[in-house]
Amino acid sequence: MASRSSQQRSRLLNDHQWALVKGAVPKNKALKYAEKGEDWLEGFNMGYKRDDPSTWKSENIPRHRYGGLFDNFSFAHAQFVWDCKSEPGVREIFAKIWGTDKLTVSYDGGTLAFPTPNEPGHGKAPWPHLPNGPDDGGLAVMSGTAPLFAQYFKEHKAPEGGWIKRDLFNWTDETLQWFKEKGCEWLKPSMDPGDFILWDSRAVHYGAAPLGNNKRMAVYTCYKPIEFLTEEQRERKVEAFKRGYMTSHDPTDFVLKENQFAEWNILHPFGPPTVNKATQQAIGLIPYD
Repeated sequence: MASRSSQQRSRLLNDHQWALVKGAVPKNKALKYAEKGEDWLEGFNMGYKRDDPSTWKSENIPRHRYGGLFDNFSFAHAQFVWDCKSEPGVREIFAKIWGTDKLTVSYDGGTLAFPTPNEPGHGKAPWPHLPNGPDDGGLAVMSGTAPLFAQYFKEHKAPEGGWIKRDLFNWTDETLQWFKEKGCEWLKPSMDPGDFILWDSRAVHYGAAPLGNNKRMAVYTCYKPIEFLTEEQRERKVEAFKRGYMTSHDPTDFVLKENQFAEWNILHPFGPPTVNKATQQAIGLIPYD
């Protein structure tokens, strides 16, 4: 039987499109993972030093998006990222949602962001813009947008080439005005190290680089029942793991992220990860018992 907290979480997820799980990863472990993230950045030897703010420049870290979002360099397969995704408290959340612990996992991206006050354009323009809110960066969700998702696309003319149907859709202030007129508003969850936030991907949301003194780390993770995975998808998933490719949010109906074959995109820059039995099963390397 589901616990009261998990029932409340499901209700929040259904009603508001997001739910916050406090302490999914113990704080001391979360802070250690953050240090491993710093090791990862420094390991490229591009000039970034975690304790020297004068080196906190976009040119001193590998190529990224939105002020610290990594879709390349096998970020999803870094050892500390797999350790985060394999945390029992993380898997348990999805097991309760789906009613099974036989799950498969995404190879999505993550964020390692630091303040860049001397770079006016680096990560300062949120995607999309948040007019008022805390200056610490992080996730913001536009409450009320998920139930209106399908209606928006029915009422608006598709651009040349049609709507993007997989992975993401980039909103603008102009397109978001339609939601604001229907009463939707931005909410900024308050989170501590080790907290986990769930959201319905149809809800308008974004991350922003920090503007204050705090750095930001996030690992984007999705688990779904492995029974949703076809054999063809499993084979592609195993190959992507072995080669170090990163994929879209969905762990079953996935596509490779852009630039996986680019010459500059170093795969497994620090070697392949070591994963436990449960994670091997989630990847599809070995079957569930």
